Amino acid sequence: MSRSIPTKDRISSLPDPIICRILSFLSTKLAATTSVLSKRWESIWLSLPPLHFDDESFKSFSSFRNSVSNVFLSRNIMLPLRSFHLISSKAYNLHHSHDVNRFVYAAVQRGIENLNLKICNMISFGLKLPLSIFSCRTLVVLHLHGLTANLSRVVVDFPLLKTLHLGNVHFARDQCLPKF
Repeated sequence: MSRSIPTKDRISSLPDPIICRILSFLSTKLAATTSVLSKRWESIWLSLPPLHFDDESFKSFSSFRNSVSNVFLSRNIMLPLRSFHLISSKAYNLHHSHDVNRFVYAAVQRGIENLNLKICNMISFGLKLPLSIFSCRTLVVLHLHGLTANLSRVVVDFPLLKTLHLGNVHFARDQCLPKF
């Protein structure tokens, strides 16, 4: 006796919050590809509370930058952004640091709670830590890797911070570490 396989799309019948939860386990690039599944799925991925970008899945920094920029431009600015992960492991020039700073600033403006910046292989020691991070009063988790921090004229205030991970972070002056 053979059983017929149901042809009904059960995933699309799930409520949006459940679909968002499922998509939140994917990279943002992969979650965006689900928009081709149906009209209903076209914009669901834009409301995901986490954004995860890894430049390994892009051919060039230009396509990576354009993708991240387009997500921030397409996303409703009023939607909260709980988590932002930006992993860059390709060798880039320091002029690309402006783009990374813009992305971090956009995340901070959206009330980011979990920020993970992993920058490897930048020419020079690394990317300077964006100053907008230090004014982010919503951060609960902060992971930093491969960055330079100069805190000489910065007030550091993280009232909600519970977890701090520093990996290969260079402090411009020794007195900056206790301040952080």
